[in-house]
Amino acid sequence: MGNTVHRTLPDTSPQARLLATRPCCGPGPERRPVLGEAPRFHAQAKGKNVRLDGHSRRATRRNSFCNGVTFTQRPIRLYEQVRLRLVAVRPGWSGALRFGFTAHDPSLMSAQDIPKYACPDLVTRPGYWAKALPENLALRDTVLAYWADRHGRVFYSVNDGEPVLFHCGVAVGGPLWALIDVYGITDEVQLLGTLQSSPATTSPSGSLSGSQDDSDSDMAFSVNQSSSASESSLVTAPSSPLSPPVSPMFSPPEPAGSKNGECTVCFDGEVDTVIYTCGHMCLCHSCGLRLKRQARACCPICRRPIKDVIKIYRP
Repeated sequence: MGNTVHRTLPDTSPQARLLATRPCCGPGPERRPVLGEAPRFHAQAKGKNVRLDGHSRRATRRNSFCNGVTFTQRPIRLYEQVRLRLVAVRPGWSGALRFGFTAHDPSLMSAQDIPKYACPDLVTRPGYWAKALPENLALRDTVLAYWADRHGRVFYSVNDGEPVLFHCGVAVGGPLWALIDVYGITDEVQLLGTLQSSPATTSPSGSLSGSQDDSDSDMAFSVNQSSSASESSLVTAPSSPLSPPVSPMFSPPEPAGSKNGECTVCFDGEVDTVIYTCGHMCLCHSCGLRLKRQARACCPICRRPIKDVIKIYRP
């Protein structure tokens, strides 16, 4: 009697196909396709100057340089790369694309909830995290990819280049939607299919360490690398009346980067304002005054309540 050969058919269930796309512990590609529906722009939750194409994959800003805030229609998974092509760039404006995440479901937003600017209007609210793409990277046909890891850190890469740490402090305990502000010189963007990044540790300088498991050992970053102006755990404290002037002996810390640095909220203005009482110097005066007026204002660096903001005059 001959031997009976038993053949095992491959598992083609959705669960098996999904597992096949997840990063494994052995060697392999750093990025894998994400199964399921590719993200689209939310058809209703968008700025008044945004026009979408018939597939909600392309967002064009009409008129002015602002009111271009958009969101994805579905949440973005951790390590899932949001990929954007900068289709049209118009010189003459100042500033470029702002991007990040929100913990708020865009489907529940009204037109009044969507302001003119992502920075600073949205990022000074709890549950919104966004920063600006450097203008020198905002070139036509540039492909931008960004994602969040399980530590709440956000990374981005340009044209499949090395990942760069964007900021940290994103609340990852719930769903996150991509936030994209078609701002300034950026006139039109297109959502591409997403990829899945492997959870490799990224150092503050932006180079991959090659480890398959995230580490908490590299969580201390400089102001301009990691600071976010909003967090879901903002301290609730009303603003106080004007505080006494800073003592002549007080020497506010210099921000990282250039002599004065750039504001950690708008990323355009020069840092010239110190926060009382924590002493952090990380804002331009305009954003400092705007942030102080928020009901639950806190320092973007240490999250302590803001009692006052004081402009510094340099010789």
